[in-house]
Amino acid sequence: MYIPGPSTPQDPLSSRPLSAAGTGEVARLQVQVERLLMITEALWGILKEQHGFDDKELQKRIVEIDLRDGRMDGKVAAAPPTECPKCGRTIAKQSIRCMYCGEPLLMDPFAR
Repeated sequence: MYIPGPSTPQDPLSSRPLSAAGTGEVARLQVQVERLLMITEALWGILKEQHGFDDKELQKRIVEIDLRDGRMDGKVAAAPPTECPKCGRTIAKQSIRCMYCGEPLLMDPFAR
């Protein structure tokens, strides 16, 4: 059984050490998350200062978003399948045009 030393990054979802390639990807993602946290905090500060919102309103909205799928699990609900606004057929999330009728599709800025 392998027991990682203090300098070996650990995969939080398993007991396996991360590979060198995985370590770089994890570090890159950590930097992106930290940057998004700073941006979010800055935007919330602006909203509070300029529009008078308070932390309780933000907490209430976070709970509403979390409960959209009926579960309080700290995750955003998966988006339902997209339908073409012109022909009504179900289309892939990543499509920019309907593959059936060619209708251009508007992109949801919060889609993942």
